Amino acid sequence: MASELSPDRDAVIEQLVAGGIFPDRHQALNHAVDLLREEAETHAAIREGLDSIERGDEIPFDEAIRDLRLRYNIPEDA
Repeated sequence: MASELSPDRDAVIEQLVAGGIFPDRHQALNHAVDLLREEAETHAAIREGLDSIERGDEIPFDEAIRDLRLRYNIPEDA
């Protein structure tokens, strides 16, 4: 399924490929879609957290940090 980009966005993709950031246009667009997916997941997680607070489901800060570290594989010293 093909999608058309605006000329300015197409130019950005071409610059990234020409500059060696991505080996080809396909890789650059896949990376962009991956970032959009991550952003949507982050927004959903934030919304879930805000909804939880509104319901009164707060948890202690230390527990929340521990859970985040476990979920995202963040070491204790980071």
